[in-house]
Amino acid sequence: MPSPARPSYLARYDSDSGLILLNAGTAHGVTLGAEFAFYAVHDSHASGNALHTFIVNNSASFFSTLSPANDASRQSLPTVFTVFQAKPGLGGTIRLHLSADHISAPLISVCHDIRRRPRNIKFVNSRDNAHLELSVRDNQIVVSVRDVNATVYHPDDKFPAMQATPHDFASFLEKAGSFYWERDRHTAIDSEVAKIVTLEFYKLGPTHSKFEDIPKCQLAASGPNLYSADTIDFIVEEGCVYGVKLTNSSSRDLYPTLFYLDNSNLSISNIYHSL
Repeated sequence: MPSPARPSYLARYDSDSGLILLNAGTAHGVTLGAEFAFYAVHDSHASGNALHTFIVNNSASFFSTLSPANDASRQSLPTVFTVFQAKPGLGGTIRLHLSADHISAPLISVCHDIRRRPRNIKFVNSRDNAHLELSVRDNQIVVSVRDVNATVYHPDDKFPAMQATPHDFASFLEKAGSFYWERDRHTAIDSEVAKIVTLEFYKLGPTHSKFEDIPKCQLAASGPNLYSADTIDFIVEEGCVYGVKLTNSSSRDLYPTLFYLDNSNLSISNIYHSL
């Protein structure tokens, strides 16, 4: 999983409009309705009380504007401050289904706690429309994967049973929320970046370099682009190497970060980060 520490953002106050301009947008997962807390610059971990609270009222791919959440936030801002996202905006909703055969006091208690917490969580009536299904066995919560994007490859994924306490399950939901937010945000939230970045995926094979001073063979695309209709579907051949090609057609410099997202345990591994 990525570090649980919340990322901070650069922001500036526009006195003419009375809005905060943030250097992050939908490409970073910042969406309409997201709430940001402003702290004194020395409070780098946001452990104290927030100075002000602002809500995103407009979000493009690479920047957002925020308006005050209340009259108190309209007070003058310090020259320097630190900005953290306190609540998510649109998108990134976790859909949960309760197994009708396993409704019990522990599960009802946990569900009550879920509804009181400020997360993007929705209970759905159909397991076919859910990310996760909850049931109880021997007084422990069992979580089953129902997300169709995962079950098509791993139809029987279940997580280890956990103690049916609100605290334990809250930690799991934080992990699940990060997973589905990271997995779905590029398609469901930000379409602009998808239009300017082209993705290709190839099986690689040895080829001679076009430069005379490099006698050794190099790896290059061998065969067709395996990426089609938002899916890379292939059978891994033992001993073969595969490569991803990203093409940026915009005038803006973009730097990729690649993650491996494992549907079987909702883990996220950072496999490549471009500085």
